[in-house]
Amino acid sequence: MDAAQWLMEKQGHGKHLVRSFFGGDTSYAPEKADCPEDQEWLWTADHLSKGEEEFLKKREKVVKEAVKRMMDSQQMPTPPRTPVIGYAISGGGYRSMITGLGGLMGLMKQSEEAVRAGTGGWADAITYMAGLSGGSWGTASWISNGGMLPLDLIEKVWNLESNLILPDDDKLSFYSNLIRQVDAKRKANFPAQLTDYWALALGEQLLPEEYRMKGHPDLTISSLPAKVKKLNDGELPMPILIASQREEGEYVIAQNATVWEFTPYSFGSWAFGSKKKIPGGFTPVEYLGTTLDNAQAKGQCCKGLDRLAFVMGTSATLFNGLLLELNGTNSDNILVAALKGILNEIGEENFDVARIPNPFKGWDAEENPLKDFDLLTLVDAGETDQNIPLEPLLIPERNLDAIITFDASRQTETSWPNGSSIHTTFERAVILDERDDTRIKMPKVPTANGFINGALNTRPTFFGCDDTTTPLIVYIPQYPWTYYSNKSTLQLDYDLHAATETMLNGMRSLTLNSTVPTWPKCLSCALTDRAFAYTSDNRTDECRKCFDDFCWDGTSDDSTPPEYKPVLGVPDWLENKGLVDPRFKDGKEGTNNWEDDEASGLKKGGFKEIAKGFLEKIGLDF
Repeated sequence: MDAAQWLMEKQGHGKHLVRSFFGGDTSYAPEKADCPEDQEWLWTADHLSKGEEEFLKKREKVVKEAVKRMMDSQQMPTPPRTPVIGYAISGGGYRSMITGLGGLMGLMKQSEEAVRAGTGGWADAITYMAGLSGGSWGTASWISNGGMLPLDLIEKVWNLESNLILPDDDKLSFYSNLIRQVDAKRKANFPAQLTDYWALALGEQLLPEEYRMKGHPDLTISSLPAKVKKLNDGELPMPILIASQREEGEYVIAQNATVWEFTPYSFGSWAFGSKKKIPGGFTPVEYLGTTLDNAQAKGQCCKGLDRLAFVMGTSATLFNGLLLELNGTNSDNILVAALKGILNEIGEENFDVARIPNPFKGWDAEENPLKDFDLLTLVDAGETDQNIPLEPLLIPERNLDAIITFDASRQTETSWPNGSSIHTTFERAVILDERDDTRIKMPKVPTANGFINGALNTRPTFFGCDDTTTPLIVYIPQYPWTYYSNKSTLQLDYDLHAATETMLNGMRSLTLNSTVPTWPKCLSCALTDRAFAYTSDNRTDECRKCFDDFCWDGTSDDSTPPEYKPVLGVPDWLENKGLVDPRFKDGKEGTNNWEDDEASGLKKGGFKEIAKGFLEKIGLDF
């Protein structure tokens, strides 16, 4: 019995549901396609895909011009080669999506405030843009909407005022449309799971209107270059969306779990296995879902499993926990009944995962740990405690020189980042390089206690200043410059004011709200340092001074820090360092007032709280 039949059997709302379930668009489902001739179906992870290489040729021309323009604006020389720069947005639900794109807006020449701050224009020099969980939503939404100014996304595209799982308009139609689309995927003989419903809900809020359920929810990550002219022309960075693998029989995700990446050109991993790493592999993402046996297609091919909404949902499975909480109620309400019909069909063991046919089944790569699996089981990559998608940007084949990491994690008791995500990635990189020779090189970073005690989670910090074998990391933490943006990860709606102020605060976390006169020049030094082949011995005087100010000094006070309670305004560290323009010193406003959740920007979270609010909105008791 499928979900539609189950729901109609349990409820007396048949006429409306029949129209919803047995008519209308079902383009979310993958479709059969002819197999292309001379297709390379699998390749070992020791080189970039041809599609990525072709993209890089186009992007390099744009980046080169942007770097020259930005260096000229600071009266600095242009580096002898074009740097490869990445931008990574952490996980953290809508909070990280909004603030991470705010940080990106601080690098865009389309933002007048960013241009005045001296940082607007560097976005055109970014080659790769990586997102994880909520950061993947920001990456996918920004790219699919043509790279527009993020503030315009809030006003013209996003639908954040309508709750992600309880939209303000036709709620029943929303859920029946979800069921219809996912039933079509199931009937096409592809795994369907809770993540599919979550994915479609995300698409309704974040993707271009023509790719929502009232149109055709068929936008794929592989079709982005064809659908988005700026991406095809190399005028936008290449998106990389991240997920992790939960291997069969596992319920706790290992920190060294396989990290999977989706790009417009490929799907795969640079290293397979959680217990022992071996070189990974890739497959064309356009044909994901095609049955392969030892790198050869069997029967007809498949297209459309790489729906962009599904990739976004796979990277972030928060919705699953909330829906499971709702499933535990005793309500006979039509919406809750629809949910129970969905869960009844999916099966308990697959509630919290995304399953895709394993293209690496039977592949005779050396010691392939995936060769016997019919399906790959993917989960939110943040479950490995690596909440910033750094690993795909540390791969030697991509040759990155600098990575801007925007950290909107919610890790302290007062819901701000503490650096633990980037430290977890560092520990993993060291272990895997020493044990399995994965060749992932990352500069040393301090512990979470070291971050807080050193105030590194209040302002930009450069890592890898003296280790030129790694990319230089520019760490940008979310900080309350002008707004308490430390919202709950599980906050599923934002009014226009809150969304706007949250995004502007993200931008000012990167621009330092124009309070530090040397910051534009120092950011320029960091982003081009490797392209000059500089070391601590031959940097220019102005860049040496910048590195003295913003580079981590290598010390880590690992003692237990006091509770972290940032106050609105200029961070104390910048003032104490003497970097702040005198006009902005002592720029504090108000108090942190942590006893008042609303004043601090906090909102009670947890699946039970949100499930309770859901039921109250539809007139039910929890």
